[in-house]
Amino acid sequence: MNVGHPIKLGWRYLFGRRLSNGVTRAATAGISVGTAAMIIVLSAFNGLEKLIKSSFEDIHPSAEIFSEDGGRFLPDSSLINKLNDTHFDWFPVLEQKAVIQTSQNEILVDIKGIPFQNLESFIWLDSLTSKLSTEPVRESIWLGSGVARQLGFSDLNGLETIQLYWPQNPEMGFIGMEPLLNKKSLSPYGIFQTNSKIDNTNVLVFLNSLHGWGKDHRWTSIQIWNSRKEAIQMDYAAEEIRALLKDFPYIIKGPKDQEKAIFRVMESEGLITSAILGFIVLLASLGLYSSIILTGLEREPQSAILSALGFPKNKIQQSFFWNGTWISVLGATIGFLISLLAVGIQTRFGLIKLGEGYIIEAYPVQFSLLQSIEVCVFVIAIGTALSFIASKKVSIDTLKLREKA
Repeated sequence: MNVGHPIKLGWRYLFGRRLSNGVTRAATAGISVGTAAMIIVLSAFNGLEKLIKSSFEDIHPSAEIFSEDGGRFLPDSSLINKLNDTHFDWFPVLEQKAVIQTSQNEILVDIKGIPFQNLESFIWLDSLTSKLSTEPVRESIWLGSGVARQLGFSDLNGLETIQLYWPQNPEMGFIGMEPLLNKKSLSPYGIFQTNSKIDNTNVLVFLNSLHGWGKDHRWTSIQIWNSRKEAIQMDYAAEEIRALLKDFPYIIKGPKDQEKAIFRVMESEGLITSAILGFIVLLASLGLYSSIILTGLEREPQSAILSALGFPKNKIQQSFFWNGTWISVLGATIGFLISLLAVGIQTRFGLIKLGEGYIIEAYPVQFSLLQSIEVCVFVIAIGTALSFIASKKVSIDTLKLREKA
């Protein structure tokens, strides 16, 4: 590339001790800060989203199969065979609204019946705050920590008993229908703590026990918990099962489907924040426009000389275009490196603390290379557009050289 090439000239215009070079450095700094801020904030959103996803993956199955009409169902052999042919672990669940009563209180809860072979290893029971040392029996029940607190239980000793009431016909209510209620005396075996939304309303029992007590052998859903440790996106299992059962009358829900409202809010906040940051980057890039105009004014005599020597006018204007493009590239690159350093420091040392009362000490961040490249491309695209507009404003007049002569 010869020294007179527009790209080379645009690069040379970056350096010097002219007033325009000071403005150029300021424009580069503004673009750098805007780029870094955009990447850092998006990394913070990524970290928060990852934290929320991981917490939901611990309380929601990878996929859950429901009847298309929303009620209970008796699965056919073809469905079971389809599921057995997959690599996923699955088990049936029966859910029932019921009232738990003790001498102190009574509350409405959601009972989940889970097979014996799956209940002991059920992920909700990974964090038990209290558990009996004996083996569980048919009448054992596991209480969410919120349910246990409302019932007045904190540390189990095996002497506690509760009364469980639920309607014989799931379509009928509770009030004034005591003869139609099933009643069972149960013994709390453990207290689990996972998520307040789960802990405040849910209790667990053996599926066969719930089937026998209510004389109802149908299932409410089939839960699939992904046991593989590979890096898999959140709704991978749900998408695979949905494709597998596309011809069956069932609805498949993943963790995101279970928490639609939260993820919709997060996506909306992310879009709004990205739009605001994009506007800030646009404002920061306006300094680039001023830098090119000022550079063109200061370099007007040189441009006139180049024109007089036969250098095409469009090539001269292209040199100013490339000057602005170089500013954008430098600003975006510096901003990328700053954000990479900042996110790395936060990940390694956790400088920004969340304080007490949170499940983690430091604010979560997650750097995304692809997302950062997209931000840099966006910044450079804005700079390129402004450079093109500004370069067309640069005047090249050889008459002034003749006047001076």
